[in-house]
Amino acid sequence: MNHTLALTSIALAALLSACGGDAPPAATATPAAATELVIHLDEAHRREAGVEVAPAGPQTIADVLSVYGEIAPAADHIRRVAARYPGIARKVTKNIGDRVAAGETLLVVESNDSLEPYRITAPIGGRILDRQVNDGESLGDQTLFMIGDLSKVWAELAVFPHDAGRVSVGQAVDLYAERGSEATRARVDYVAPESDPQRRSVRVRATLDNADGRWRPGQFVSAELITAEHAVALAVPQSALQELEGRSSVFVERDGGFVARAVVLGAQDRHYAEVREGLAAGERVVVGNSFLLKSQWQAKSEE
Repeated sequence: MNHTLALTSIALAALLSACGGDAPPAATATPAAATELVIHLDEAHRREAGVEVAPAGPQTIADVLSVYGEIAPAADHIRRVAARYPGIARKVTKNIGDRVAAGETLLVVESNDSLEPYRITAPIGGRILDRQVNDGESLGDQTLFMIGDLSKVWAELAVFPHDAGRVSVGQAVDLYAERGSEATRARVDYVAPESDPQRRSVRVRATLDNADGRWRPGQFVSAELITAEHAVALAVPQSALQELEGRSSVFVERDGGFVARAVVLGAQDRHYAEVREGLAAGERVVVGNSFLLKSQWQAKSEE
């Protein structure tokens, strides 16, 4: 039989009520000091709410250069197809976007010399990226098809000239297909020796494995070039940070519950933030779903 769960946090109540079952003891918040509250949450509630705890400790913080670019076919994985002999296109069998296997027929041509038909086949397996022929057209030495093996693609990134000195071949780069997506790690394998006068930028390239077809030519990407990394003595994941009363804070596990602790931050990257004051190494902080504790803390603070 389901019961309404009497929790002080509306957000946590909604989450736990969805789980069903008998109503467990309500989470409580009791004063630990004049300006400090302890949020109590038993182990069952922690698991159901997805509250995760981990010790704060040393970490590596990356210096990053944020840039943008797009996906392009790898030049060494592209083949351009032309007619062997002049003639007339009698039957075009493939279109832009089609997948083809090596040796598959792309076009049947009637030779001008012999008037006999011959086949033009795909030199590699891949996808048709471009087609410049239609049935009945006269053919010379022009490119008829462009085929790309997209199992490898390039991320072509634009770096401002004044930042180009921070970038070198071999550096790690994290690429993002869209906002909030997981990063794909690659390595810089080319830095142009001079800037592009039209784009007013320096071209930087990284090669990506694309066996799963995730990356598409022309796709816009954002990237973080890892220009340096340095160790810090104490850091927490970005997911642990919450803003309370205008200050960066974390929730620390203590006395069977959690207390909010204001912290002074140092260097940061997308994943971690250095903590310079307010926390000691080994203290266990909430790193997963800390927002639920923030909502309880705010509710009790306003009582």
